[in-house]
This record gives sequence, structure tokens and C-alpha cells, in this order.
Amino acid sequence: MDKTPLPVQTPEHGARTYRRLLSYALPQWPLFVLAVLGFMLFSFMEVTLIAVTELLLDAVGAGIQQGRGFLSQFVAGHFPGGVMPQDTARWLVPAAMLMIIVFRAIGNFVGSYGLAYVARAVIHQLRTELFEHIGQLPSSYFDRFTGAFLISKVAYNVEQVTNSITKALKTMIRSSFTAIGLLTYLLMVNWKLTLTFFLFVPIIAVIVSVVGKRFRKLSHRIQNTMGDVTHVTQEAINGYEVVRMYGGRTYENGRFQAASNANRQQFMKLVVADNASVSVIQIMVGLATAVLVWFALAPGMVESMTPGVFASYIGAAASLAKPIRNLSEVYAEIQKGIAAAESIFEVFDAPKEPLGGDLALPEPVTGAVRFEHLGFRYTDKGPPVLSDIDFSVESGQTVALVGASGSGKSTLVSLLSRFYEPTSGRILLDGVDITQVPVAALREQISLVSQNIVLFNDTVYRNIAYGELGSKSEAEVMRAVELAHAQEFIQELPQGLQTVLGDNAQMLSGGQRQRLAIARALLKDAPVLVLDEATSALDNESERHIQAALAEVMKNRTTFVIAHRLSTIESADRILVMDQGQIVESGTHTELLAQGGRYALLLRQQTGEHLG
Repeated sequence: MDKTPLPVQTPEHGARTYRRLLSYALPQWPLFVLAVLGFMLFSFMEVTLIAVTELLLDAVGAGIQQGRGFLSQFVAGHFPGGVMPQDTARWLVPAAMLMIIVFRAIGNFVGSYGLAYVARAVIHQLRTELFEHIGQLPSSYFDRFTGAFLISKVAYNVEQVTNSITKALKTMIRSSFTAIGLLTYLLMVNWKLTLTFFLFVPIIAVIVSVVGKRFRKLSHRIQNTMGDVTHVTQEAINGYEVVRMYGGRTYENGRFQAASNANRQQFMKLVVADNASVSVIQIMVGLATAVLVWFALAPGMVESMTPGVFASYIGAAASLAKPIRNLSEVYAEIQKGIAAAESIFEVFDAPKEPLGGDLALPEPVTGAVRFEHLGFRYTDKGPPVLSDIDFSVESGQTVALVGASGSGKSTLVSLLSRFYEPTSGRILLDGVDITQVPVAALREQISLVSQNIVLFNDTVYRNIAYGELGSKSEAEVMRAVELAHAQEFIQELPQGLQTVLGDNAQMLSGGQRQRLAIARALLKDAPVLVLDEATSALDNESERHIQAALAEVMKNRTTFVIAHRLSTIESADRILVMDQGQIVESGTHTELLAQGGRYALLLRQQTGEHLG
């Protein structure tokens, strides 16, 4: 897991990130426009409902007169003598209020649904693109970041983006239009009084800006601590057998509690910042309202208003507090969304693994491999993992790689499959530099059976005929099953080949899982075969079956065998002994024994261990 501190992000960078995020909503622009129109209708009706209270109060007594009322002048002017009788106002004003409420509800529904649809479409697109991009990242990226942290980005961080689109935009659009409408109404009624509010706008803006920066920093920390929670959980679940056998429950519980508590602490800091800012802004708006009322009650001010106009004016001024408070919260939500989006776009911006060149391999590929002065480091300043590896493998030969753990055997075959790129030298397949070949075309020529068995939560059949192998016929699948000596135990499964294996096929033994992986490699029928401890999980009887099957399959194929048990590679055409990233011995089993060097020593040590 990479613990590199996050760089300081400027407001300009945050704006670019948010614009990039909103660009995902462009394909849904018709619904977005509909949502905006819905919220505009809601806001207009919200202001209109407050304004109508003027008519409600002015109607008390002799009815609505044209007089000095702001809205009353317009309404009463449509009646004889400029007066709406009280009997008429009795049913007309409630009917108007009901109609306004209905249209407000319609506007809110249209706006909320439209924006939620847009938001979920964006989340779906982000998740699918993120998942696809992760699948194209180089192996070095997975060396730096654990799977749990990437899962957290897909599951948690993407979800955090929802609020910055749905809740934030909904509040911003609806509250902005409502605030603009209320301010417009206040200015039209009495512009001198309304200017009082504008004295407090700079103070509120400063508070929102400071709190927003704090929110963004805390949101980054929350996402990191959530990654820790996911990481600890995944390790404890995947390694539950080790946890129980070695009494690790208390230790794992402590790790989880520490990770969860760190996440809780960051959330509480977020809550403090959120509620403190809201409270301060509420006080500022309340102060502005109090000052406005103080001015309104000054001599000469109220005389220009009817009781209805004055009441609706104060009501509109008081109602401004809610949209202003909501707008202050929006900035915080947007900052949280930007923090989540930044972590997602960091993955998007990570370079994909090289696709290779456009040269075609000769047809058919024979499997002749040449390593020319190959060198490799995991990082530019890291120690050399491989140094000056130089040898050739003829088509159809079997080459065994032996040596102590960490000597570079698995790294060497990983370079052949281009999971990593060499730092010096090159690898040729049938005389073609593999970096000049499309990586997908290269991997079509290589089958891999590693000691890390990967089986998916799918049927046995789909685990063997996986991915592009799904086009293989059932007869070819059955032939691979027979060669891998897997037919007997598959027939004993509840639904045979159609049995769903579950999470990582825990219902199968290690040897059975290994044989399914071998069957998958056999089905691929590639000219180059890599066996990385392919028989390590098998008992002696199963191993004899597999060795017989592999001996048949390895005919006419270039095979690289990595083995710790030297007894399994005695028949190899060539054995390479590796130590600290270099080839220290090369030859057949007989030749290396005669030399009495490192290979002979390793063999004697293993034989002694077995005899002991």
C-alpha cells in the first residue's frame, strides 16, 4: 500500500476536478435540463407562496384593496372598484395557495428524480470505467496498492461522488433559485431595507471557503482510513484459517478496531466542522434579519407598507436563512465529492500497461525464446532483481528454473509474459522482440499454471473454459479435463461440470483446484507453457498422474518449469540454477550432478531432508 502524502490541491485544481466529474453527466443533459427546470419551478412557487401571505393578511376585514399593497395592487385591480370582496378572497386565496403547493411538489419531484437519474448514471459509468481501467494497469501498480484499497475506491469513493452530484447540485440549484427569487422579491418590495443583507455576504463567503478547504482535507483522510478498514477486513476474512489456528482473533480485532476508530475520528472532525459552520452561518443570517427588522421598524419605513406586505416581507427575509444555510453546506458536499473524485481520477490517470507494437508473430508460433542480456529492477533506484540473463530455448524444449526463494525465477517468466518490462536487454519469441508485438497477441501464445491458484465464483466448466476459451467446444473441454486427471472428482460434484464453486473454490482440495488450473492451461493449447510450482499442491498419487499428463502435453511445446522439488525436473532438456538474479549453472540433470556445484548441493539437501 502506498502511503505517499497527498499533494496540496489548489482551488483551481479542485474546479478542474469537478468540471471533469460533471463531464460524465453530459450524455444525460436532457434529463439534467429537465431537473433544472423542475427546481426552477419549485423555487418560483416557494417564493410565490411566501408572497401570497400578503393577500392572506390583507384579506382580513374588508377584503383585498388595491391600496398600497405590493401584490394586492395587481390582484385587486382586476375587480370592480379595485377591491376583491372578502367572500371571493375566502376561496380564491386558499385555492391559489393549494395550486402553488401542487406545482411546487411537481417541480421538486421532477428535479429530484431527474438529478438522481443523472447521478446514478454517472456513478455507473465511473464504476465500470474504473473497473475496466484497473484491469489494464501494470503489475507494478498492484505492487504499490493493495486490492482492498482499489476495492474501496470502486465501492466507497465512487459512492461519495453521488452526494456531490445529487445532493449538492440539487441543493445548489434549488436553493440558488429560491434565494435569488426571495432577494428579488425583497428588492421589489423595499430595496433600501434589502441592502442590509448584502453587508453580511462577504463574512458568510469567507466562512464557506475556510470550511470547504477543511472538508476536502478531512474527506481525503476518511477515504484513506476507509481503505484501511477494507484492507484489514479482507485480510482477516481471506486468512480466517490462519487467524483461528494461531489465535489471531484478538490481534485482528485490535487491528480492525484501530482502523475503524481512525475512520470514526476523521468523521467526527468532519461533523464538528460541518455543524460549527452551519451554526455560525445561522447566527450571521439571524443577525442580518434582526438588523433588517430594526431598520424596518424605524419611523417612516412601515408607513409605506400594508400589514400584509410587511408580514410577507419579514417572512421572505426570514426564509432566506434556509437557502443560504443550504448553500453553505453545498460547498462542503462538493469538496467531499472532489476529494473522492480526485482519488478516482488518480487511478484513471495512472498509465496502463504497454500495449506493445504492431508487429505480427510468425505463423505458426514455434515457441523459440531468446533472453538477451536481460536486467530488471522493480524501481529505478531499487536493487537489481535480474542481472545479465542470457540464454536461448529452442522450440519444444523444457527448461527448468531452480534456486532459492527470491533468486528471480518467477520474475523471469513474468517478464516473458510482459507483466513487467525489462530495464535492460530484451526477449525474443521466434526472433521477434516481444515489446514490438501487441501484448494481447503475445499472451495468446503462453499458458500459465502458477502456485497461486485463481478460480472464480462460477461453474467448473466456466472456470476451465474461461474468458476467450469460452469459444472452445465441449469436447475440447472434456479432453483437457481428462488430461488433467480431473474427471473423477468433477463427476462426484453435485452438478458435475455445472457445479458453482463458490468463493475461490473453497469446497475443493488444493490438488483438485490445481488440476482445474492445469485443465484451463491445457485447453488454451498455447505453444509456450509456464509451470510455476504447478504440482506443489498435489499429493504423491495425484502428482504422478499430473506428471504423466504434463509429459504428454509438454511435447512439441516450449516449457518453462519452476520447481523447488528437484525430483520433478530431472527429465528437463536444460536446468538453469539461479542465485541472486543471475544464472550460476546451466546443463542437464546428469551434467550438473557431475559438476558437483550448486545444483548437486541443493539435490543432496533435499534428499537428506526427505530421508530424515
